[in-house]
Amino acid sequence: MLNYMIDGQVKSFSPCGNADLGSLLGGVNRDLAIRGRYISSLLVNGEEIAGSEEKTDRRLEGIYSIQIITESPPCLAGKILAEGQNYIGELQDYLTKVAGYYTSGNACADASFAESVQGIQWFVQMIDFIESSLKLDFQKLSLNGTSVAACVAILNRILEEIVKAQEGCDPVQLADILEYDLVPHLGEWKSIFTLFEGELKANFS
Repeated sequence: MLNYMIDGQVKSFSPCGNADLGSLLGGVNRDLAIRGRYISSLLVNGEEIAGSEEKTDRRLEGIYSIQIITESPPCLAGKILAEGQNYIGELQDYLTKVAGYYTSGNACADASFAESVQGIQWFVQMIDFIESSLKLDFQKLSLNGTSVAACVAILNRILEEIVKAQEGCDPVQLADILEYDLVPHLGEWKSIFTLFEGELKANFS
């Protein structure tokens, strides 16, 4: 029997066979889904691993402390939005750097691009989570006459062009798309995130 703490309450988990951390979290997530909550923080033996899916295959043997904090979707969306504009700015800076690597023929360009893809994927996941958790209608929600749905379509088109440039082994085109298409478009999302914050305050404060 393994005890863990979730939102200050002690719970018990009975591992079967070679149970790992993922099996425990699977049960927790199923219960949270019913209650409409999400894990916002996960500490294992005092180590923050929330969001590190690669560590969920960790064996339960040797784990002496599991602390889980959950939040409602709007609260978690609020935290994402609070950090969102800084995240976008950092992603823009990194993408500009990656584009420069490709333009100059730097040997670390491909590895840096692979890392930037993870950042882009996280950004897309942020948008999806905000849409679902705040129950936003991207077709109706607009900024300066342009719907958020249209901005999502533009983002998807740019990402498709990036994939084509990568598959075509065209580093010059890839650099141009990153620097002159994706980076400026991400700048527009800073204003969209401000719009999201207004919706959060209007509907959940």
